[in-house]
Amino acid sequence: MSIHHDPPRLGGDASWGAEADLMTHIAGGSQTAFAQLYDLTCTRVFGLILSVIDAKAAAEEILQDTYVHAWSHAREFTAFRGSPCEWISEIARRRADERVLAADATATTGETVGDGLDGPLGRLSA
Repeated sequence: MSIHHDPPRLGGDASWGAEADLMTHIAGGSQTAFAQLYDLTCTRVFGLILSVIDAKAAAEEILQDTYVHAWSHAREFTAFRGSPCEWISEIARRRADERVLAADATATTGETVGDGLDGPLGRLSA
């Protein structure tokens, strides 16, 4: 899949075009471009994660997972759906929400989600 670029939005963020150009290079495997995009976006993305997850260590894990996903799926990025920072922020938001839901489920049931062997039936067969 190729990366499509829209012209920067009127009145939009000046870094939008630079981010989109970096995504083209990232999709081609440029680690340098990835490092530059990380530097441009990580503060905003980390702040977003911290607004959902108040545990710094968990937020750092989500940040890492988010950027690993962005690196490995860079070819799927399309500027028609927003800027690279918006795309990465959406990935981060989803991952943070999933972490909160998993924690809520664990708190509610007292059990972690696993392969089913840790549940009541798994204990019976052991």
